[in-house]
Amino acid sequence: MEYITIMLSSEQRLLFQLYAAQGRGKFLFFLSPVPLFDFNYLAGKEFDLFFPVVSPLPLGLAASIFKDLCGTNFKKGSPKLLLEKIRNLCSRELGRRGLPAAQEEVAVIPAAEIVYPPDTLPGYEELHELESLLKGRLLSLGEIQSVVGFWGKEILAQALQLLCLEGKTALLPALYRKKGSLVYCQRCGWEGIPDTHNCARCGSSECCSCPDCGLLGSLSFCDPLYTGVDDNGGDEICCKPLLMGASLSKTAPLRKAPAPRPCRWTLPGDIKFTPPQEAAAQHLLKFGREGKPGGTCLVWAACGAGKTEVSFPLIAEMLNQGKKVLFASPRRDVVLEIAPRLALAFGRERTAALYGGSSTPKKEFPLLAATTHQVLRFYHNFDLVILDEGDAYPFPESRMLHYGVEKARCSGGKLVYLTATPTSWMLAQARKSRVDIIKIPARPHGFPLPVPKFLKIAPLQKTRMGYELQRQVLEIAAELLKKAGSRIFLFVPSVALTSLVGEALRSAAGSYPLEHLKPDSVQWTHAGDRDRKLKRERFFAGEFPLLVTTTIMERGVTVPRVNVLVLEAAQEGIFDTSTLVQIAGRCGRSPDYPTGEVWFISREISRSMREARLQIMGMNKEAQRKGYLRGDWEEMLGRIVF
Repeated sequence: MEYITIMLSSEQRLLFQLYAAQGRGKFLFFLSPVPLFDFNYLAGKEFDLFFPVVSPLPLGLAASIFKDLCGTNFKKGSPKLLLEKIRNLCSRELGRRGLPAAQEEVAVIPAAEIVYPPDTLPGYEELHELESLLKGRLLSLGEIQSVVGFWGKEILAQALQLLCLEGKTALLPALYRKKGSLVYCQRCGWEGIPDTHNCARCGSSECCSCPDCGLLGSLSFCDPLYTGVDDNGGDEICCKPLLMGASLSKTAPLRKAPAPRPCRWTLPGDIKFTPPQEAAAQHLLKFGREGKPGGTCLVWAACGAGKTEVSFPLIAEMLNQGKKVLFASPRRDVVLEIAPRLALAFGRERTAALYGGSSTPKKEFPLLAATTHQVLRFYHNFDLVILDEGDAYPFPESRMLHYGVEKARCSGGKLVYLTATPTSWMLAQARKSRVDIIKIPARPHGFPLPVPKFLKIAPLQKTRMGYELQRQVLEIAAELLKKAGSRIFLFVPSVALTSLVGEALRSAAGSYPLEHLKPDSVQWTHAGDRDRKLKRERFFAGEFPLLVTTTIMERGVTVPRVNVLVLEAAQEGIFDTSTLVQIAGRCGRSPDYPTGEVWFISREISRSMREARLQIMGMNKEAQRKGYLRGDWEEMLGRIVF
């Protein structure tokens, strides 16, 4: 029994003990970081014999062995025969993983010999709070500790183990070996062969960490994760006690949630759905009401068409049915912007927001707005997931974020993509679900989208004095700036070009054709600019008319009377089709000034430039065909005075 004593007398080792217990007509097989706590608790449940199976192991190994053994049919028998069978199976599993089989002589421990400190667990209310915190979430010990910080680590470990024994919480190894050296992370879905290291916590020289999701806090082979959800599938290892006999439940069950109050949502101000928005909202409701489980739906909206609000009727219907809804986006600023709108529409008591730097809500909210990184902390929880701007960086190329969104959706839950620029995988998922793609081709003001024009020249040339913009580019800018209050977004493909182009414009200011432009009327910015926010606010306020920028301004920006120029627009690695559509979508968003000019300027015309223009023209044609454009839009554009 020495190896168990060593484990329990040293808090610096995070190891898990596989054990079996037998009582009056009952048999239990489980694993624990504090086995004497389990034995003490089970002794009060009329278990009188306990069998430590093998030496304590890192959780990633102990949990995978536990899962394999749970598939075995344990028949009732004497403690000696049960122990021998379990130990033989464990030795086989260890050998299969290339590890030495256990050789210790393990004794059966009678309940009378177990000595454990008096019960210091929190009361029922605190345990209910912990159970509620874990419901639908997947959290590490550190994350749980940060929320219930008034509990000590030892008390928290015991409370979590108690909930596991009672089947109210499940234990997952953060990482485990799938086959050979191949390791799998259960938080982010990473799979690969990691670098190993000597671990002070578990004592193993073969410990490893997940290289992908460290941004959320490092996870190692010996770390546990906890969840309140009991359904799992696929390759997941989700550990709950293997119990034959009566239930172990000691704490009272969670109070049954009260029936949801009717959710009466409202649009902000006096806004009403336009005909295309109303049609999209009805299509979404039909998708949500479909009897078949699961499914993916795509809402493809023109930039500025008001796609977010069309999901509100479906959200309300889900909330009225007592279901949970996630509104996710890769972009933190989208979450910060949408969370107050959701709270205003559906009530603050129903809504929470989760993003980098925010605190973890202690209770469960039926409607959550979260960044896709934070979604990794949820587990089979949401009946409806709405992914807004899933084509925005870094989501499209991130396997981890795709995995997180899928893992957050409960079995049979529905997924809705909202975007102005759908990717090929979004279109494929929607078609696979055999759901019509829902389009909103017109903006609420009923005017067509500005169609990009092409100018086939090299926009920037090097001279003895530095760099100069081609005369045609300057003339376009000058013509646009003649209109009262007109502003220009000038997009470039790199940070270096922001200053080069900005300085070239300042040098040209005061001379033909920009004789009316002052040098300080030109500013430039990029992601690394400390004054980016200030320049953006000043530009929005009309304090200067021309801003040179990278693609950081491609989304979520509405500026009245703005025009767009894209220099070197043919650079495919930067200006792909969706980026160009989003950039063009900065123009004509305001109902007071529903137009503007978009110029793609480059020495050649790229495929993405053509596709972007065709996509915008296609939206306008569909809006015209369905009668979504104003009948007098051409006449009204002629009357608008700039």
